Amino acid sequence: MKILGIDPGSHRLGYSVLQKDKSVIRVLTYGTIEVPSGTKSPVNLIAIRRQLDAILDEYRPDLASVEELFFAKNRTTAAKVYEARGVVLLTLGEHNIPVVEPTASQIKKGTTGSGIADKKDIKAALKLLLGLENLTGHDDSWDAIASAYVGFAMSGSFKKK
Repeated sequence: MKILGIDPGSHRLGYSVLQKDKSVIRVLTYGTIEVPSGTKSPVNLIAIRRQLDAILDEYRPDLASVEELFFAKNRTTAAKVYEARGVVLLTLGEHNIPVVEPTASQIKKGTTGSGIADKKDIKAALKLLLGLENLTGHDDSWDAIASAYVGFAMSGSFKKK
């Protein structure tokens, strides 16, 4: 089974694709979908969709794990991230990919054992859990790996087509 992990953002989204064979999970790819800062909607949303379409066409995941959002302070930022998250969910729906939606604390707890872990803790846990020697790039992509990892546990009775 292959799972796509997404860490939503308005101009930079983390993504990863993990594959599980029996009890072995390996990272097939990870990185970021990026749109230049300041790119206005809907141009940024179209760019996000095109890049996500290419990832879906190449890796053909069976399931997606898209982090649920929680914003307590900046409503303007929240609105922009929710727009991008909506495009992600729409695109996944068009590709008939089921979605699980872990919260940030579920992702932290599922990878580190603590719901209040920080980025450094998550990176260290992913290296240990997945045997990753060198985890590079933006922390958005590490969060996407963690989302996918937890998504496997949340998938429950989901069966590959």
